[in-house]
Order: sequence, then structure tokens, then C-alpha cells
Amino acid sequence: MKTNHSHKLAIRSTLTALTVAGLLAAATTSSQAGGTEHGQVLRFGVRFSPLTVIDVPPLQTSPGDYQAGDYVVFGDVLVDQTGRRVGTEAGTGTITRVDQTGAQIFYSMAIQLDRGQITAGGIGSADAHKSLAVTGGTGSFTGAAGSIQVNENGDAADTGSLVIALR
Repeated sequence: MKTNHSHKLAIRSTLTALTVAGLLAAATTSSQAGGTEHGQVLRFGVRFSPLTVIDVPPLQTSPGDYQAGDYVVFGDVLVDQTGRRVGTEAGTGTITRVDQTGAQIFYSMAIQLDRGQITAGGIGSADAHKSLAVTGGTGSFTGAAGSIQVNENGDAADTGSLVIALR
């Protein structure tokens, strides 16, 4: 299904936002349970990577003419409150539906921190605020569960924030 100009912008916004969300995630950690990563909230700044969209056949007839099956790949930088790099996030966003209301995108990602990895997935839209489910982890995050909030700033620097709430 081809999209009109406003839907192209909404889809582009969604894909750009996802990329930015990966860059800002890093700074404060507040623990509610000593010695374990569970029961913590991790906060990061995100510096999003440039938008990389993979256009699968049938190919776009005009820029931004995304369709179900097209996808974005990202590798973003996570920073702490001082702007120091503390981790990365990488993943994909596969467009699963495009209609008059915009695009539905399934996201799958992994976050690499010095104490291990956290994996997440979920469905997003063109909204600048996304909520994903924590699906697991490695290292001190083994058995992780919880949620992730990604917020895009919408600025020229492609920055945002990432909040991981572990339970």
C-alpha cells in the first residue's frame, strides 16, 4: 500500500526516533534491591545513529514510500548524565503495517552495558514515546524482566532518553 506525504513523514519520524532513542540511554541508576540488578531503574541519554532503511521489493516509487517488510537497522550510543559513553543499543525495526493512520513497526533490540546485555522487543508507532518489554539479559542482567521507555527529543542532534525499569 502506498502512503501519502503525511504518512511518509510519520513513518520517517518513527524510524528516526527509534534510532535516536538508542543514543541517550545511560546515566543514573537507582537501586531498590542491593546486590541485584532487579528492582532498579536505569536511565540513559541516547545519541541516535543515522537512519538506515532497508527497502525490500517492491521498491519505493518515491522517497519515504515505505511498505510492510521494509525495515530499519540501528546502532546507537548510550551516555550517562555527563555525556560519557556507557553502552550501546542495536537492533531492527520491521514495518509490519502501513495504513491511513501511519505505520506499525516491530522493534527488536539489545542493550550492551559493562555488566551485561538487556534484550527488548515490542510494537511501536510514529509516536515519539515508545514502550518495549524487557525480554531477558546476560551477565548481571540474567533473568531480567521489566519495561523500557524510549523518548525522542526531536532535535537536530538526534538525541533522546532511555529508561529501563527492571523488576
